[in-house]
Amino acid sequence: MDPARLIPAPEAIPSPWGLLEALLVLTFALHILFMNLSVGSALLAFLGRATGKHKDLAKELGHRAPTFLALTVNFGVAPLLFVQVLYGQFLYTSSVLMAGWWLSAIGAVIIGYYGLYVHDAKGESAPGLARLALGISLAFLLYTGFLLANNMTLMLRPAAWLAYMDNPRGSLLNLSDATMWPRYLHAIIAAPAVAGLYAALLGQKKRRQDWVDFGLAWFTRVTMLQILVGGWLLFSLPREVMLSFMGQSPLATAVLAASVVAGLAALLAGIQKKPMAAAALVVLTVALMSTTRSQVRLATLAPWFHPSSLPVTGELSPLIMFLASLAVGLAAIAYMLKLYAKSAPKTAGRG
Repeated sequence: MDPARLIPAPEAIPSPWGLLEALLVLTFALHILFMNLSVGSALLAFLGRATGKHKDLAKELGHRAPTFLALTVNFGVAPLLFVQVLYGQFLYTSSVLMAGWWLSAIGAVIIGYYGLYVHDAKGESAPGLARLALGISLAFLLYTGFLLANNMTLMLRPAAWLAYMDNPRGSLLNLSDATMWPRYLHAIIAAPAVAGLYAALLGQKKRRQDWVDFGLAWFTRVTMLQILVGGWLLFSLPREVMLSFMGQSPLATAVLAASVVAGLAALLAGIQKKPMAAAALVVLTVALMSTTRSQVRLATLAPWFHPSSLPVTGELSPLIMFLASLAVGLAAIAYMLKLYAKSAPKTAGRG
């Protein structure tokens, strides 16, 4: 069977596809930053409790992890909606093919979220329960990321949808895809690096040099590992897609090169113990990597579809409402985070 026959007819979009794609990249970059902070903070807090080292930093990160996860979920809604608008015929199909797994992500996020709150509430009165809750939370959050990686790679492979003929139960996973595991690891491994950098910034603010050294050690070492995983991901791409990042597409090549340079500059800033400079460069790197991810999606789907072919209705009112809501929401979140930072408990002593 021709896989193209399995692709549903696309829907019209209200605004030009380039504008929607840019908003997808922007909102995904915000989502992935908070995801790295939430998962990475939970991981470093768990290791701190398990080893007994840097207990006060572990408490601080564990206290902030639920807030980071709430922001992760909220900032994850917008990019998911933009993917559905631009690539709905692919995402809906892959979601149905792995429906049993995909629906379980809702429960996994709820359990992960609840576990972070249990850890924060019971950290002093029941440390064993707190450690167990944090471990369970981490496991379910990592499982959720695994499902997302499966769905976001399966949607790019219409040829793999033919497996439905042998498995119509909604239990497909994209484990045979060469890009699935490096893509998953590329997102997850960044978490302790970003959280380590955040710990260094906290240490700088609280004049805790031990936090700065600990956080930058995590950031620099994991970033070095991330470079290797990024190379694995690049060479796991289909040949035509990989070559587009090696000169065949000037835009894709330029964006990838800029993201690599920004990442290396962030690493150098971390080695030089400049956490503020490293943080700014990490934000830039994530934005560029999100653009690279967009280029991968466009190049992979090129044989089947390009969003420029979608009919545009010209109804700008939904986009205007979204932009206004986004601006108000960002301002409100910035204000709430400012109040939250002021109300954070003071930390004393050394871990």
